Amino acid sequence: MLRSSVGRLHKGVATSTRLASEPIHSSAIVGSNSYRNLIPTFAHPRKDRRSLPCSVTTAFASHLLRHSFHSNSYFSPSQSDFAPDTEPSDSATSTSQPKDLPSERYLPPLLDLDLVPQNNAQLALYDAIQNLNADLSWHLYNQLGKARLQIPKSAIDLVLTLQCRKTVRSTPDNIIDSHAAVRQVCDRALRLCHDRARCQIGTSSSASSAAADNSGLSTLSPSLSLRLLYLLIVEEEQIAASRSSRTFTRRKQLSSILETLSQNLDAHDDCAAHQVHISLRGRLAATLSRLGSTGAAFGQLQTLVSQASQSEDQPFLDPRPFEQLLSALAKKRSANPKCTEYLPSPIDLVSSTIDESDPILQALRLTLLSQVQVSKANIHECLQTLDSATLWWLLSFELDGKNADPLQLPDDRFALKAKWHQWQISADGLEIPQDFLDSFSERVALVLAQRGILQPALHLFDGFQSSRNTHDSKSWKAVPDHDLFTVVLEQFADRMASNNDHDARKSLDSHRGLSSDLHLAFKVYTIAHNIGVDLDSRLYEAVLKAFAWCLPTSVINLGPSRTRFTKVKAHIAQRNEKHGSRQALQVYLRRFTVMILARDPDLSKGSLSFAAQATLLGLHMRTRDYTYSKRLYQLIRLREPNRELWSTDFKAGSLQCSALHPLAAPDHATFMWLFAESTRSTPEPHFVVRLYLDWLASGNTLPSSLTALFVKNLLRAGHISVLQRVLQELQEERILLPASLARSLVASFAEAGFPDLAVEMASNVSRITVAATSFQTYMSRADTSLSDLDPWLLSSTLQLVSVALDRSSRSFSVQADSLRCKVLRLFDEFRLGLSHHLFGTSKSKEDTSVSRAQTQYNITSKHVRKAYNAVMRTQLSMVMDAIDDDGPLGGRGSGLSADAVASGCAHIEELFKELVDLGVDPDSDSWTLRLASKMYACLVVLTSPERQDRLQKTLDLFRHASEQTFRRDGPLQPAQRDSIGKVPISSKEKPAQVNVHSAVVSALIDACRRCEDLKSGLGVYEVFMKQSGFNLHVEKQRLMLLAALDKPSKWQNELDSLMYRGTTAFKHDQRFVEQLEELSHATNSRTTFNAKP
Repeated sequence: MLRSSVGRLHKGVATSTRLASEPIHSSAIVGSNSYRNLIPTFAHPRKDRRSLPCSVTTAFASHLLRHSFHSNSYFSPSQSDFAPDTEPSDSATSTSQPKDLPSERYLPPLLDLDLVPQNNAQLALYDAIQNLNADLSWHLYNQLGKARLQIPKSAIDLVLTLQCRKTVRSTPDNIIDSHAAVRQVCDRALRLCHDRARCQIGTSSSASSAAADNSGLSTLSPSLSLRLLYLLIVEEEQIAASRSSRTFTRRKQLSSILETLSQNLDAHDDCAAHQVHISLRGRLAATLSRLGSTGAAFGQLQTLVSQASQSEDQPFLDPRPFEQLLSALAKKRSANPKCTEYLPSPIDLVSSTIDESDPILQALRLTLLSQVQVSKANIHECLQTLDSATLWWLLSFELDGKNADPLQLPDDRFALKAKWHQWQISADGLEIPQDFLDSFSERVALVLAQRGILQPALHLFDGFQSSRNTHDSKSWKAVPDHDLFTVVLEQFADRMASNNDHDARKSLDSHRGLSSDLHLAFKVYTIAHNIGVDLDSRLYEAVLKAFAWCLPTSVINLGPSRTRFTKVKAHIAQRNEKHGSRQALQVYLRRFTVMILARDPDLSKGSLSFAAQATLLGLHMRTRDYTYSKRLYQLIRLREPNRELWSTDFKAGSLQCSALHPLAAPDHATFMWLFAESTRSTPEPHFVVRLYLDWLASGNTLPSSLTALFVKNLLRAGHISVLQRVLQELQEERILLPASLARSLVASFAEAGFPDLAVEMASNVSRITVAATSFQTYMSRADTSLSDLDPWLLSSTLQLVSVALDRSSRSFSVQADSLRCKVLRLFDEFRLGLSHHLFGTSKSKEDTSVSRAQTQYNITSKHVRKAYNAVMRTQLSMVMDAIDDDGPLGGRGSGLSADAVASGCAHIEELFKELVDLGVDPDSDSWTLRLASKMYACLVVLTSPERQDRLQKTLDLFRHASEQTFRRDGPLQPAQRDSIGKVPISSKEKPAQVNVHSAVVSALIDACRRCEDLKSGLGVYEVFMKQSGFNLHVEKQRLMLLAALDKPSKWQNELDSLMYRGTTAFKHDQRFVEQLEELSHATNSRTTFNAKP
């Protein structure tokens, strides 16, 4: 009898170790229970044993993790593969290990056999076997040489059992090289199996030579087959984890060995066979898949699914063996040189008959039957190897009605309907749940969408939306992945780009196709947003690209980018924009932005990249949507405070350089629009100031027109300090201001009611203007000296002061009195400066040595006339206020108000004469202001004779003014009094006719009517009509004159004639018609009364 001592058994078991990848803290005692009866209770005293701790906190735990041999793509130390062995014990043949000792997995039992040695060598071998010494027994077995073929088969089984029971796991108490231990056991076991079959004895220890014939494996016991199968799987897993390469022959031999062992186990209907089905069959299938034996792997998984479905406890099926099989099949199909490339062809109806025996189709069906959650990437990889006809067959829906033609190209407009799929039920009764089929259809639709077939995906999207509408959030199914939405939206964007490249320049109707695609793309995004899909940056970028491709045909104002980046003609966009294309695009963009900000109010979640943010901002700016452009810019500015947003340097990562599409990039033109719109739309200039600073920080300069708007906005808002800071920065940076910018700034100050600041601005910018305009040429001349600078600065300052006077006199506000005082003081300074200028000019004419450069930049008559007209306008406003305070015609008295009116009119007359003395021809404004002052002087006179006299002088002045001409501009030439209004013959400029303003003419006709000089009033009307033509206010005063002439039919006929000619302003002015009737009735009554004796 071969028996073992308790000490030996305890020693062999106590030093057994674990595999590095398995948890050290596992308390499972996994192994055979069949050698317990070999241990007599009297052989040796029982030694004290301690179980391994439940947790390891030493550095050895990390050492074991570093030496893990499991495959990263499949094996995990947390799987149920390390559960306790539930194999029942057989008391006749085995004995169980103590439950407090760690154990190897699937240890074969130590059989109770009688061995009779024939010689000393066999005696030594049997003693080593009795002592459970695997290494010694192997050494002695090899020393037998050819004599080992003469020992009993049972002795070889015992040696094989000891080798299979060797420790291959590393523990804190017994650290070993697990990889080497597993490899050694496998090599020894395969060689023993070779000898067991009485094959030719070899000396090589390699597994490849030892396993040349698998006949010895087929006769192994189930326990040895299970242990050897487990160790071979572990060895292959270690090689796969280390990414070591195997030869094709070695993979084929190992695959054959594994198949033989699994067949051997399947042939025995006992507990060991059940164990391989539950614990190892999945790992076996994964190993076979990696070795290239996909057929055998499929058979193992098929058996696994069948037995799992028949099991009452419903064991967990790991999805990773299915993933390994799908990956191996896809790689094998892709590696085939005859494999057809199906991407990116739109449709590839290779055959009308579906080959259901295709290994990939069978593997996919088995995966769905198993109801495991496999990786979608593996399914996608397999589906990509199939043709489109097969993919259509895999879908759970089909074309509806007459459109179900398999040879017809897919069309997004065709409807689909659900169908009964052959995979929903199998011959063995297994069913695929509907939710698995729906999820699988999403994967199929994704592959079809990548090939440009969007119809199945759009059908699924409609189903998502309807499910969302008909189910509450608790009962609704899981949210689909964003991959399908992303691919469909990218396909829409690519299709729209293709339409722009080919069809857009040829047909005006291409806009319809782009609009239809945009509508579908926006619908897809809306569904994804509503059902809660995880929206990533790729999806957003695809939608934005779709919007950008609509710009060439929807928006005409694309600037120079149109000719550079698109072939769509401007007249196509102009026609579409007239029909509301830009407004429609703006509506889509607003809804899109609202949905984005609903999920990410401050753009801080990172779902929208900076490039996408820049593109979205550019799209809103292109469609002229100021509200959303401002909001987006503020959010972007908040997220990117240090970025140069408007730089043209690609390294700076500006808005223009980062945009996804050049047509949707915020560029110079769109900034000009945003800045100008901000100055008009924003009551507070904070946003405009932010734009201004960002623009300058990016190394740009603001055009003079926008600078003037900016200054005016700051002045109107009362931000004088900000304005001064802006101007100070311009001066500190020595930015050269052109003359147009200087005039614009001065005008902005003056219109805002700050003429004094305008003068200060004029004196400051004159020194900067000289370097930016004509003084650059002036300084480049050889005959120029530094003393020539003073006359130029004086004349330029006077020009700017004249602009300030003119703008200030036209913008009187509530603070009219203070503003008038500022204008009058400013005019005094202008007149003083003009005197200095004229003195310097006369001196230069007398001194021939003075360079001609000093006389080249003299102030012209236009600037002088503008200043004098401004002060006359200011004086006239004071006269008007005095008359308004005292009532019409001096109704409340003629004391102080009459004196003020007389003084103001006299001052205007003096200014007019002074203007003429300076050699400046009065223009229409000058004569109009002079006539208006005469009119007001006439109205404040109380006595009728004096009023008639002044009215007659005013009429004479009107006739004289109507005959005058003037030069619009020219050098100052002091003239004689009798040459007023006469243009010199030497002047090459065509003279302009003086036209008195219609308001003054109307007032003059009204004054004639009030003074009962109706004939003179009609004369004024005739003169005005010869020069200016029809005017509504003048026509009204003429009708009033006709009503006062006691000729009712006359004014009525004229009124009817005006209405007949299309002048319909009188139709609805019933009050004016009533005034005419009242005036006519009063005139008739007065005439009748005077006719009585």
